[in-house]
Amino acid sequence: MLRRLVLFTVAAAFIWPGAVVAQDMEDASPPMLMISSWKCDFGSVGTLGEDWDERGMPAAQAAIDGGSWMAAGVFYHDWADEWNVNYWATGEDIPALLEGQEASNAAYEAAYGDGTNPWDHCSEHKDGFYQLGNGTDGDQAAGEAPGPEMAVSSWKCTDVGAVAEGWDSYTRAKAQAVVDAGQWSDAGVFYHAWAGEWNVNFYYMGDDIPSILAGWDTFIASMDDDAPNLTEVCSEHKDGFYQFGPTAMGAGD
Repeated sequence: MLRRLVLFTVAAAFIWPGAVVAQDMEDASPPMLMISSWKCDFGSVGTLGEDWDERGMPAAQAAIDGGSWMAAGVFYHDWADEWNVNYWATGEDIPALLEGQEASNAAYEAAYGDGTNPWDHCSEHKDGFYQLGNGTDGDQAAGEAPGPEMAVSSWKCTDVGAVAEGWDSYTRAKAQAVVDAGQWSDAGVFYHAWAGEWNVNFYYMGDDIPSILAGWDTFIASMDDDAPNLTEVCSEHKDGFYQFGPTAMGAGD
């Protein structure tokens, strides 16, 4: 646990989209998302999952109970690139996220010592901070854990402001209709704050991959001729599917 966000120790809650919807957008900005991604041996993913369930969750809960983090968890590669283990946390801003990481690390070390070292099972690591955009009003807004499955559509864009305007003014309403129809549990977007070149990331959550894909078909079919065209301001694109592990949340979530 102490080594999961290596760069920063030497990614109402996610409930990450739900926190955005639940807040009064005139009085508070959406929270930030921190993701720590790892390239791990496929045979070791289960070991890391057990470590999160048994040790990481209680340690993360200490950061949540202390008020630094809103929620924290992990999502695993189902069909995606080689970054197959991804720890995440949400907080008010980057200082709060880093404060929560210190609290989580300290709680892990105090209770479990060195515990499980991801470097024994993984070859590469990267961290990133993202600003959450406006999400749909779905199950996660009611305080449920995210997922259980998530599709992420990542883009390299030259005009993030234009993408955000298109999402807020047009596309989010189309996504909301899919959520309201019960095909997705939530949808939203997060933008690069301090991360890699994939600076716009749309997410769509549902029960499983088939339900997410069925919702996608509905989503695309609903687009009119005036729908924003991402290819005008974005150059590259990739998709991935991920499965959530257990989520640590506040008592009121």
